[in-house]
Amino acid sequence: MNVRLVFVLFPLLFLGAPVHAQTPCADCLNAADAEARKCFGNAISADDKVACLENREAQAKACRNRECQIEREESVTNNVQPTPSRPGHALYIPTEGEWLAVTMRAGLRREASPDHPFSLDIILVDPETLQIVVRYQPTVNRESMNRTIAAAREAIRSTAGSYGWDKWVKIRETVEMYPAKK
Repeated sequence: MNVRLVFVLFPLLFLGAPVHAQTPCADCLNAADAEARKCFGNAISADDKVACLENREAQAKACRNRECQIEREESVTNNVQPTPSRPGHALYIPTEGEWLAVTMRAGLRREASPDHPFSLDIILVDPETLQIVVRYQPTVNRESMNRTIAAAREAIRSTAGSYGWDKWVKIRETVEMYPAKK
């Protein structure tokens, strides 16, 4: 088992390492990889190779806990964001309301079809309010449409509750008929 582990992890160890380091965290991880390569070169038995892998993993964990943590703290402290090279690459963190609206829209949005002559969409109208927007055709089965709206409302409440946002989220509905075709 240990021998198989060595042969599976060995290519990952050497092929997965970056060619050159760009940050203190990467420098630390590269040094751990270099030491593991040296250890593998001197290893005689499979147990020695397993010990090399375990030592490399311990060093990598120390790097992540020490160097990478320092690096993350510096970037948060400096609050300096790199300038994106192209539009659309800038870091954007959505608000809780935006996140909930996007998540719910992705799961609940539907277009009108011959089988279901109504559309349903979810939009964020203010930082705390989601609006269920329903547009229907005159041939709609109102009972079915109302069940779908109730299910959407419950899905929003449930998802907000799973994030701990159920205390502040408000839900509104707009239900209107499609305009008549001329």
